[in-house]
Amino acid sequence: MEAIPSHPGRRVRVASPEAVSFLLVPESVLPEVEHPCRIPVKNVEEAELLAAVLQNHCGLYVGARAHEHRELADWADATPVGVDVGGRWTKAPPENLSELLARVPVRNPLSEGRQLFGEGESLPMARIDPVLVHKRDPANVLLANACRVGAFQQFNTFVESPEFHFDHPSEHVQGMLLTEIARQAGMATLHLVGMPLDWVIVMTRLSLEFQQFVRHDVPMVIRTFSSFRLPEWAEPVRTEGRRGRLWISVQGWQQGACCYAGQIGAVGKAAS
Repeated sequence: MEAIPSHPGRRVRVASPEAVSFLLVPESVLPEVEHPCRIPVKNVEEAELLAAVLQNHCGLYVGARAHEHRELADWADATPVGVDVGGRWTKAPPENLSELLARVPVRNPLSEGRQLFGEGESLPMARIDPVLVHKRDPANVLLANACRVGAFQQFNTFVESPEFHFDHPSEHVQGMLLTEIARQAGMATLHLVGMPLDWVIVMTRLSLEFQQFVRHDVPMVIRTFSSFRLPEWAEPVRTEGRRGRLWISVQGWQQGACCYAGQIGAVGKAAS
């Protein structure tokens, strides 16, 4: 195996698949690697976003084939884990953002035992603080069991709300309710990564694509990634009144499949 250069602190490239919880692997190397969370990457752009999402929990592995993936190997040798920690994700979201993020399973070593994923599983549903979704009544909060996976935020969801009354029963969760779950998840995510609770958040755009029905009787996970900032950033958020535009990727998962996904565009503004 080619020697990996020595750097102070760990870089994204790893010498052993067992070193990390999430393993980024070039597609041609995948058949040679055994790992419970292998994530295929095609180029540096994909690896850069996934490294920012998964933070210190991931690494890139090329094994003995670095010469075939020189650009990826060089990038990973030069890049410290936690790439872009300390600021926003300033690049525009890639066109395949949802597909790229969906390569990371919601049931993983960091979320296992902290959230519900399948039929017959038992775990208390601990609603998040209503203030995170700008609600007064806890019964109107549709998110529970908050769990951070790198820069992802994951939540279990309630699929009934006293705020929503439909005139006929449905075998699946209604789209309006799924939209509200996505909105709440986006808002909670912004506050959980440091946006002050008294800031105004105005949704400017919402785009969701529904791939399959969401059942009432199976646990659901909603997962988000926000461009606002990455969560390891320790510095305070700026508090002047300038508006800041941002985007949030949302995905709703059930039984290991992504049922719906999309993006929320928003503007955050300090309270006047």
